[in-house]
Amino acid sequence: MSQVDRIRLTVLVDDSKNPIRPELTAKHGLSFFIELKAGRHTTSLLLDTGPSADVVLQNARKLDIDLRKVDSIFLSHGHYDHTGGLLGVLKHIGKKVPVIAHPEALEPKFARRKKRLKKAGIPFQVSELQRSSGILTLKRGSTSVAPGVWVSGEIKRVSPFEEVKGFKVMRRGKLVEDYMPDDQALFVRVKGRGLVVITGCAHAGLINTIKQAQKVTGSSGVYAVVGGFHLAGASAGRINATIEELQKAGVKAVMPCHCTGKKAITKFSKVFGKKVQPA
Repeated sequence: MSQVDRIRLTVLVDDSKNPIRPELTAKHGLSFFIELKAGRHTTSLLLDTGPSADVVLQNARKLDIDLRKVDSIFLSHGHYDHTGGLLGVLKHIGKKVPVIAHPEALEPKFARRKKRLKKAGIPFQVSELQRSSGILTLKRGSTSVAPGVWVSGEIKRVSPFEEVKGFKVMRRGKLVEDYMPDDQALFVRVKGRGLVVITGCAHAGLINTIKQAQKVTGSSGVYAVVGGFHLAGASAGRINATIEELQKAGVKAVMPCHCTGKKAITKFSKVFGKKVQPA
């Protein structure tokens, strides 16, 4: 099974301020710049583009990251806080770049907030993306995007405690429940470490995502999980069940951010100790 020699992940956008780098802008959303080295070859990926291009570009400049090196962009799902910066980032990159996403990430999406529906989908027209330098690549199944690196594809829902609630989607003229089949993740096998699972929001469930990773990559254990775990507002029972499954998987590093929630991060820290490093 192929693997990479080294992975370096830089957080470009997250909800929380960085106490070590206060000059970086915090904003609700997510974007990771990921560098993968295999032998002499380096692949650069962008996972999500935050809510707007300005925050991505400003933080990348302050971190001395040249986004023109990006080889492909992966969208974890179709919500605005993960896709809003896409057009501006593509314009900045200035070259043809594959944009990998699930087909249903492009549908009109809504979130239920205080008994009202709020637009939550991509904040641009699909036609605008098609006219950009992005090479739209829509896939439902898992696929390898580089040696040792996979896009999850649709994540099978097998954990009984992981449910998707509170979202709607406009489909064929009707507003229906959105169970987020477009929610995907990246899987990386790292030499000397093992499997690294990188999520955007893990709407499909963090444990469901891990089980998909083990199936796709053929790995039994998990070295690290990084990203948003969508546990903000989750019950104590769901958080505890998630922790139990992470322990079973033998996870060595837990790096939560974005939508994980303070309650879940606090509980992770109590259980896993120094293994937890908020991203």
